[in-house]
Amino acid sequence: MNRFKQALVGVALFGTLSSPIWAADLTIAVATEPRSLHPLAQALNSNHELAKHVFNSLIEPDEKFGPTPGLAESWTPTDDPLIWEFKLRKGVKFHNGTPFTAKDVAFTYELVPNVPNSPSTYKRRTKKIDKVVVVDDHTVHIHTKTPYPLLPRSLSAVPIVSHTVGLETDPSEFNNGKMLYGTGPYKFVEFVAGDHITYTANKGYWGGPPKWDNVTIRWITSGPARVAALLSGDVDMIASVPTTDVDNLDENPDINVSCDQTARIMYWSLDVSREYADHITAKDGSKIKNPLRDLRVRQAFNIAIDRDAIVDEVMTGLAVPANQITGEGFGGHNPNIPMPEHDIGKAKALMAEAGYGDGFKLTIHATNDRYINDDKQAQAIGQMLSRIGVDVEVVTQPVSGYYGKLRKHEMTMALIGWAAMTGEASSVIGPALRKGVRNNYGRWENPEFNRLIEGALGTVDMEKYDRLLKESVAVAMADVPIIPTHYQVACWASRKGLEFTPRADESTLAEYVN
Repeated sequence: MNRFKQALVGVALFGTLSSPIWAADLTIAVATEPRSLHPLAQALNSNHELAKHVFNSLIEPDEKFGPTPGLAESWTPTDDPLIWEFKLRKGVKFHNGTPFTAKDVAFTYELVPNVPNSPSTYKRRTKKIDKVVVVDDHTVHIHTKTPYPLLPRSLSAVPIVSHTVGLETDPSEFNNGKMLYGTGPYKFVEFVAGDHITYTANKGYWGGPPKWDNVTIRWITSGPARVAALLSGDVDMIASVPTTDVDNLDENPDINVSCDQTARIMYWSLDVSREYADHITAKDGSKIKNPLRDLRVRQAFNIAIDRDAIVDEVMTGLAVPANQITGEGFGGHNPNIPMPEHDIGKAKALMAEAGYGDGFKLTIHATNDRYINDDKQAQAIGQMLSRIGVDVEVVTQPVSGYYGKLRKHEMTMALIGWAAMTGEASSVIGPALRKGVRNNYGRWENPEFNRLIEGALGTVDMEKYDRLLKESVAVAMADVPIIPTHYQVACWASRKGLEFTPRADESTLAEYVN
């Protein structure tokens, strides 16, 4: 049993045998400080998880990104596939006392692309919106530019802001708390840059009384320092538990560890477009045609990689083997796609059949500061490919500049981490593999895939969407333009008597602490 499964078993037993010890105050330590408290200023999880304490979205994602009612009680496409109707919750008030109405929804989606001095707003989530029509105080019609089945999932990531804020408000007015009022479970109290933010319960919250009277979130960037703060009692819970500390904390009777699979897939992008790739040569260094253009070579790589070894040895058990973009429980997961069986003998036979029985030289690239054990992942992949005759050089670098080089196609086989932030496969497989998209780093092209994914994203018939999406995933995985290895697992740890319900988006929210 790997450590991830052990941790989950421990959590399940704790949940059935113990009751939470409630306290008025909760202090949490997280790893990353927000760039801004403006809920729409920058689409980073460190910002978003704070915003979720103060603000609500029309639709609230559950632990696996499933859409559930938020400020909208219901939503449905109309007879016109370009128009969705949202029925809004009545009796909701912002923290400053103003009532929530359809006017706030229209204002928010107008504000998204117009946040002053914003490096990256949530406009990717709203770019399909053509206009928002206020029908009455509690009904809006959202018109899309094309039929768009992901509208509810996309809007679940966009916090609703009061129209009283105004379009010209500088984001600094949120950082000082002046404009930091939403409809969420907690009200802003204090922000000390580099140290902490404090909230107090919104006693009039439409979703019922919040679980905690006061919540303090501290930023402790060092993993060992976060663990030390938990063990000393300085904080009640920590996020981003270092993989090296999970076992020791899980064995500590005074600590509860909660781990679960996230929506982040780790995979290797393969350059299948260029006839001669920059980082592949014969073993004597001479120029050869790009072997990765041959399906048999890609298949050989796919089964030469031992996913169980990556999970158990590289990720210390804190990962789940992957054979496609999303795992079980997420949208677009195709249960008919088999897990590639690790088979060195068969991989060697495929290499020989393709004319590369003697192998070749290959340079692979990875980050060394972005994903959990990213440099170790690359070293492990290099060793695995060496067993089928490929002489691998591993080059790692900081994430700064890495993706810029990828978009310029300066890498031939590269490590990618991508979270399916809509909770379904199209949010990754679409931008990663559609023809002509800049994040299609290997420049793979497949007309059947493009037909299926475009068909899925062009209908609001959800049964048709689901069928076409799963078919598109099957087509892509069969042609091996990318090689998925595992889904990341995230871990939290709390003092005895508390337990955190993990979320696939890796957000740390006070309302999920029980």
